[in-house]
Order: sequence, then C-alpha cells, then structure tokens
Amino acid sequence: MKIAVPVLETEVKGRRLINAHFGKSNFFAIVDTETGEVEFVKNPANNVQRGRGMQIAQMLKEKGVKAVLVKEIGAGAFDKLKNVAGIEVYLVPTVVKFLDEAVNLFKEGKLTELSEPNEG
Repeated sequence: MKIAVPVLETEVKGRRLINAHFGKSNFFAIVDTETGEVEFVKNPANNVQRGRGMQIAQMLKEKGVKAVLVKEIGAGAFDKLKNVAGIEVYLVPTVVKFLDEAVNLFKEGKLTELSEPNEG
C-alpha cells in the first residue's frame, strides 16, 4: 500500500522530519509499505493561495496513494482527499517527529483514522 506523509527538507541524523502543516508542506514522502521504497515529491500547489487541497489530492491519487498520515489538516484538503480522491486520512500524534516512526505506527495499526479535519 502506498501512503503519503508531508515532510520537511530537514533531516536529523538521516531521519526525515514530518511537516505539521499538510497543505503548506514543500514535500511529501510517498512510502510503499510493502517494499519500503520512499519517493519524495514536491508539493504541486506550493505557489497557490487557494485550492491547494485539490491539486495535492490529484497528485497523490495519480501516484497510487491510498492513505495520508498528518498532524493537522484543514477542511478543504481533508474533503478533497477523503471525498474526491477516496484517500484515507490518519492522525500522527504530536510526539511523533520522524517519517519512519509514523510509517511504523501506521503499519502496526496504531494510528487513528480521522473522520473530520483537525486544523484549528
């Protein structure tokens, strides 16, 4: 299964940090949970003020992503992912800082699926 996680360009000791802001993330890590292969893709909506969620959802769907792991997500992006692209959205706890940690928690079934956006 392919999952996507918004990430920062920053690494700490070779580990990629998660970006807490889904729509404003510069990059997404697309991880194949079966092979462990990771692809880093630029946010196609980086320079867009409105409608980021639709562009991101389309790109992720084209890449075969079935779920995204987020710390925060707004209503627009949540709606486009869930209802337009059919991509599940899972909550990464705030204490989790790194991509590999979030992926492992997802694979272990320890992340909660969001039923609504959580950005304040």
